Amino acid sequence: MSFTGEFRHTIDAKGRLIVPSRMRDQLGEQVVLSRWLDPCIAIWSLEEWATIEDKLRSLKTGSKGARTLIRQITAKSHPDTVDKQGRITVPASLRELAGITRDVVIVGALNRAEIWNPAAYQQEDIEEGRLEELAEDLDF
Repeated sequence: MSFTGEFRHTIDAKGRLIVPSRMRDQLGEQVVLSRWLDPCIAIWSLEEWATIEDKLRSLKTGSKGARTLIRQITAKSHPDTVDKQGRITVPASLRELAGITRDVVIVGALNRAEIWNPAAYQQEDIEEGRLEELAEDLDF
């Protein structure tokens, strides 16, 4: 499973978002939305969410940082079902954390899809030449 691409969509007044069909096919009918490390909302397939849970369970809970990370990711997670129109409901609490009102950018990020505020996503864009610098440690 590999999520790729960039899609522009809107969230309706009821907090519903149409998931791009290419991503929807990979996600399946059941998904988990969660707060993520960047200012965005992650959309996980149940399989990938189970992997995240396993990684969180493996953290040493004697560490305050580990407890905080576990709490922030899991407390702000939301299981959902993709409806017949291909929509999910994005809770207001997650939209607020990501600074999302109406317009969004949905981005493929390999093992998950991400929902971004368009302005925040644009700020993530890198300067010319920076991509090469970031890729230096990769074995391309």
